[in-house]
Amino acid sequence: MREAERGAAAAQRALDDAARVDSTLVASRLTTLLDAARPYGIPVVDEVRTRVRELAAARPTTIAA
Repeated sequence: MREAERGAAAAQRALDDAARVDSTLVASRLTTLLDAARPYGIPVVDEVRTRVRELAAARPTTIAA
């Protein structure tokens, strides 16, 4: 559980930075973060998931291959 809490704290700091950057690459990585958080069902991780979804919705993007 402590690892999940530390990970959630690090994710929140990363999301603070992501919110200030207008980057297609950063936006695409939000999905990766959601996938990584999926196995954890604790409140601090739920908060990360909610915030990731909000950021992703605010910055819809397509990635050109």
